[in-house]
Amino acid sequence: MTRRLGAVSVLALAAAVILGIALPVDARASAVETGIALYRRGRLAAAETAFRQAVRVQPRSSQARHWLGVTLYAQRRYADAAVMLQSVTAMRPRDPQSWLWWGHALAQVGDSARARQALQHVLLLRPARPVAELAQMGLRSLAAPARTAPGPRAPTVLASLDPATYEQVARSFNPRLSSAEARGIAEAILGFGRQYNIDPRLIASLIAVESGFSPTARSHKGAMGLGQLMPATAASLGVQAYDPIQNIYGTVRVMRGNLDHFDWNLNLALAAYNAGKGAVVRYRGIPPYTETQLYVRSVGKLYLRMRDLYPAGGAAAGLPGPVSREGLASGRPGQGH
Repeated sequence: MTRRLGAVSVLALAAAVILGIALPVDARASAVETGIALYRRGRLAAAETAFRQAVRVQPRSSQARHWLGVTLYAQRRYADAAVMLQSVTAMRPRDPQSWLWWGHALAQVGDSARARQALQHVLLLRPARPVAELAQMGLRSLAAPARTAPGPRAPTVLASLDPATYEQVARSFNPRLSSAEARGIAEAILGFGRQYNIDPRLIASLIAVESGFSPTARSHKGAMGLGQLMPATAASLGVQAYDPIQNIYGTVRVMRGNLDHFDWNLNLALAAYNAGKGAVVRYRGIPPYTETQLYVRSVGKLYLRMRDLYPAGGAAAGLPGPVSREGLASGRPGQGH
């Protein structure tokens, strides 16, 4: 077995050398270990080569298949990722991580029914809190409100600019909100969106995925409130994180700063919201962190659905923050902007 793993490692390292990558990896390391090191450095194509090699040598290696699926997801090859990750769930039926990634891959290819089942299965397995939070995040990204009229409004007022729309959205994610609470959240989304020139549908999508519109939400890392502001961020902005209006203000301020910094590339701005600007700059793209990979795609997918549900009605509609579908398709992980 040692000799076999050594041969695998030599071939994997040879592939890395051919690709022009210098790696200080132990020569005895397996192809999977080599691939993980490459993935964590944002070298996705080379990581895929190593993982595919490992799968060829050991077809029943669930670890190699899992990492190959994750790498395909990071490269936006969601259909291929879903196929690979489904095979891992069959091999490791009680592994929440495999179900988590499979559910998110299914969500990206539009298989919402099976995506919900997979992500709900994660919760049934009672995983550690970080994994459970990522499953809930995926479920929230699939829970866009139905295409219904949010309520009476003037004929000239678009649904995308109507406070009643965002009141409905907030209460559809969090039915415990009172009408007054939901109305205040809706008016803050529209008001701060207008003030900082950010599409309110994007703000609503971010809040939905971050907290499910729960003003008292707190993550395992200590992020707080609707937009899940970290304590240091809230303090630097001078906001009370558990005050819904102040939290939305802070959320919009951070997103506007990220959008400006990354030339309005939404994927990179979202990655920075989750992982910090430094990580995005260091990897020259979306960092290869599980949470960040799943977060960016979840918010982006929900935002596109919100745009379809509540269209802007053209450039003259007065809707702030133009972010194109092409902008959502850019920002490849670890591969520049």
